[in-house]
Amino acid sequence: MQNRTKAYSSSPARQSDFIATQKERAAALAKAESERAQKRCDNDARIDVNASKWRYTRVGE
Repeated sequence: MQNRTKAYSSSPARQSDFIATQKERAAALAKAESERAQKRCDNDARIDVNASKWRYTRVGE
């Protein structure tokens, strides 16, 4: 004999809770990504583009 599990459809209340949770999660991910992007921009602004000129000079030329 085969064991079969019955598939129950979720109630509308559970579906709306799930959708709300998914929307909150998506909003949190978007907020975190924008904060990371802002942090990258702030850190990139502090990089001295001329710093490599004195660090990586060729020796013997």
